[in-house]
Amino acid sequence: MNIAFQVLGPVELRIDSQQIDLGPARQRSFLAALLIEPQQPVSINTLIDRVWAGHPPDGVRSVVYTYIARLRRILASAKPEGGHPIRLLRDSSGYRLDVTPAHVDLHRFRGRLARARAMDPHDPRRCHVLGEALELWKGEALAGLDNAWATRLRHSLQQLKNDALAEWAEAELHAGRSATVISELRYALLQEPLAELLHEQLIRALLHSGQQAEALSQYERARRVIADELGSDPGHGLRELHRQALTGTLPAPPESVHARAEAAAAPPHATEEEPGARPREAAPGPSLLPGNAADISGREKYVELIRRACTEERSRPTLLVLVGGAGVGKSALAVNVARGLGAHYPDGTLLVDLRGSGDRPLSGTTAVLRVLRAMGAEPGEGRDLDELVTLYQCRLRGRRMLLVLDDAADDGQILPLLSNEPGCGVLVTSRRPSLRPVGARVLPVGPLSYEDGLQLLRDLLGEQRVGAEPAAARELVELCEGLPLPLRAVCNRLLARPHWSLRITVERALDEERRLDTLSYGSLDYGARLTSVYRQLTPMASAVLARLGTRPASDAVSAGQIMSGLSVEEAEEVLEQLVDAHLLDVAGVDSHGTVHYRIRGLRWLFARKMAEREGACASAGR
Repeated sequence: MNIAFQVLGPVELRIDSQQIDLGPARQRSFLAALLIEPQQPVSINTLIDRVWAGHPPDGVRSVVYTYIARLRRILASAKPEGGHPIRLLRDSSGYRLDVTPAHVDLHRFRGRLARARAMDPHDPRRCHVLGEALELWKGEALAGLDNAWATRLRHSLQQLKNDALAEWAEAELHAGRSATVISELRYALLQEPLAELLHEQLIRALLHSGQQAEALSQYERARRVIADELGSDPGHGLRELHRQALTGTLPAPPESVHARAEAAAAPPHATEEEPGARPREAAPGPSLLPGNAADISGREKYVELIRRACTEERSRPTLLVLVGGAGVGKSALAVNVARGLGAHYPDGTLLVDLRGSGDRPLSGTTAVLRVLRAMGAEPGEGRDLDELVTLYQCRLRGRRMLLVLDDAADDGQILPLLSNEPGCGVLVTSRRPSLRPVGARVLPVGPLSYEDGLQLLRDLLGEQRVGAEPAAARELVELCEGLPLPLRAVCNRLLARPHWSLRITVERALDEERRLDTLSYGSLDYGARLTSVYRQLTPMASAVLARLGTRPASDAVSAGQIMSGLSVEEAEEVLEQLVDAHLLDVAGVDSHGTVHYRIRGLRWLFARKMAEREGACASAGR
């Protein structure tokens, strides 16, 4: 292969086997952030989050452009003999590397691992395929990069490597090569002393090679390090091997590591009991979901997609991200679907509100602490994030749990809570389309269709009341733009005032000055949701949104028409930030490749309100 990118070790590029100088660590961080998803656009906001982890310097976008320009020059000059230069492209969605996954060692590793997992556990070729996968590792993943995103991703990839190593050891034991397994696992445990699965395979290999005393010593070493570092006891697998070592019982041929995880994820089945024995009852796991999630009428297709994603795939843990703007009902969807998945996740269903759209988002450390405490662990004070994540992964070993992470701001809140356990699932909601953790399936959630919006009105107000005023009901759905939040607000207002007709509400909402207030009720305030989005914009993006509020709602604008003093590239980035915040839509691309944008309806009314407020503040300051 003429082009070879490496992230399973120091971040490197080799062209025709010659190493290319990629520059300083921060620049290599940018490249790593793109290599994780080759050929997929990564927004500038995501790049900033990954490289600076929520603490960017002043003028960060200018710094980004500088690094991108340098990388482009390096990649353009590093052309393989007889081939084409590597391109770093940019479109309306972000930056992307024009290389195939086969050029990146991480994706070759994942491909080989998936191939091995699809083979019969007794197939002798599995050893070779898994060995090829592990040979791709050239040290610690992302070595030399010390930002928070790289640290979290490094930990997650190390967990995946440990699983692959355990599966390789299992395949070697099937082939009767215990001596090879012992030497490799001893070396691996020097770097990963808390990897229980590796301890299990090492003890099993020692017992198969007749080293009973050494197997007992290895168990004691494992028990001591787990107690010292995590304050907990070894898991069931290690304890069972210890019992076998004490009695001198030779373990049965090892069951597939991957199959064990699949079996743990399978639905429970009946087992025979001894005559007269009392039936065993599994202790239910915690179910910490809110009791007042909104109705999800009209969302049947989304419900089925989410259920299928959370219950069908068993070869790896489920990771599904629901992305959409304020008020589309992402949280209600996630909670309602999660409630019905208890049989698939019997060890618990937990919800963590990450507060990503607020002024004080939860840190990754706080999120992990909350989950651990919900699982019954008391980690104590002073533990850093890496220690907490290790304890969390140990607690998840062999379990089947569903974690709902609501309102996520960035990868930093999610990565510490991801698991390699096939029986586990993570369901995320976020307003940010740039939130795309590795291995995630992203499901965009949009407004209700016209018919589904009418059905929501019927479900909440009753067939009789809606049927009595069909024209007004249609207008209400249109004025609410199919958004569940304002539709529910209108219904709650009408339910509180049974003497009001739908027509009264429509006439009030037709007044543009009153529409946002009319379509809100109590805590169901769409304008307040837009305000929380607005507060997270950069000052330039806020100014551009206010400027758009002074233009007719039907106008489509390009980057060159927005604001004097900005280059076209800078204006494009500001407009794309507004698109990412779901405050602006892409209207289309003309024949010259120029992207045009448009803001309409409730969001335009909000932008006009912000323009009036900015104008009033400017007048007061004079």
